[in-house]
Amino acid sequence: MTTETTAAPEKFPPTFYYANAIELFERMAHYGFYIGLALYLRKVVGMSDIEVGFTLGNFRFVGSLAPIPCGALADRITFKRSLMLAFTGYATAYATILLVPKKGFVVFALMLAAISGGFMKPVITGTVVRTAPEGRQAEGFAIFYRMVNSGSVVGKTLAFLVRRLVAIRYVSFTSVVASLAALGLAAFVYEEPKASTEVKKGPALSELLRGYREALRNVRFAFFLLVAAGFYFMIEQFYMTFPTYVTRHIDEKAPLELITLINPAFIAIFQGVVLRALKNVRAITAMTIGVLVASTSMLVMGAVPTLVGACLSGALFACAEMSFSPRFYDFVASFAPKGKEGMYMGLTFVPSAIGAWFGGQASGRLIAAYLPKTGPRDPLAIWSIYAGLGLVCALGLFTYGWLTRPRAQAK
Repeated sequence: MTTETTAAPEKFPPTFYYANAIELFERMAHYGFYIGLALYLRKVVGMSDIEVGFTLGNFRFVGSLAPIPCGALADRITFKRSLMLAFTGYATAYATILLVPKKGFVVFALMLAAISGGFMKPVITGTVVRTAPEGRQAEGFAIFYRMVNSGSVVGKTLAFLVRRLVAIRYVSFTSVVASLAALGLAAFVYEEPKASTEVKKGPALSELLRGYREALRNVRFAFFLLVAAGFYFMIEQFYMTFPTYVTRHIDEKAPLELITLINPAFIAIFQGVVLRALKNVRAITAMTIGVLVASTSMLVMGAVPTLVGACLSGALFACAEMSFSPRFYDFVASFAPKGKEGMYMGLTFVPSAIGAWFGGQASGRLIAAYLPKTGPRDPLAIWSIYAGLGLVCALGLFTYGWLTRPRAQAK
């Protein structure tokens, strides 16, 4: 009598786990710092509402674009050196923000942090690709996204405790510590992953930019990316407008960091349910639904100016993300000619960059107009404007879907 034995699946190597630990620390540093950045710039640095919006928009714009040139360079200087460079930059940036809260120094530090992220982000995802055993890459990315959400939860919770128990200025101290911990992992335990024979070295930056230019000549594709920027515009308002709105208009001691944890919690619990519910819906329709729900979320934030309203708005926006985000990436990939999928996926940064920049410029001016420090305030006006932009975005997606319906097969 013989029995067949099934070979155990190949294990993930230590470098895979070190890379994910580095991601955890980086997200802790980023989310804990970013959620209160608008308040820090106003209260500690002394920027006006308009200056804060301008600074936040530029910070997020550079952070969205940086992975293009930095990712191309990372392929050439090795992943390990890129990570060490990234976290040296991160630690320096956060330390500068902590120790020298002056406008010029803080703006420089924010740009340094944005560029540092450009070296880190493509390296971590590249490590997952290179180290995940055959047939386990999806599982590898599931672990990676778990680290992203875990970092958000831990980072925002620590930020809340430091802001309440010490002062908002010292929130960046936790980001310094997390960055130094990640630097230690990168320097002493992370090992350069070997690229398999199937993994081709990335194209030179000049070649990559030529490819992007060619892709954006596709009018339909460029229009879609531009319309999708409206969704990312709304996402950014949870960091650009929400902190000032809650602490200035509702409750100065509100646990804004904890309120924003509703979003990742809902996504973790209900993402599978939403995906199954929309699996037979066209991608463009699912994204339109997501934008409409996001627009409703913006309206609820202003129409119900209480902590309960803020929580409800966050939960609604989580539903919007679950509908929009997975189909967005699938839809972008559907435009790519065979062999150029990676290059087209790199263009997913475009809507976030555009939405973040315009979001920053708009938020500062609207906060100054409708949520001043003193005098009458009209929160419904500012959030209605954001909701209106969402409706324009949804209309654009609907029009796009109607015009392209005979050919669009992406689901």
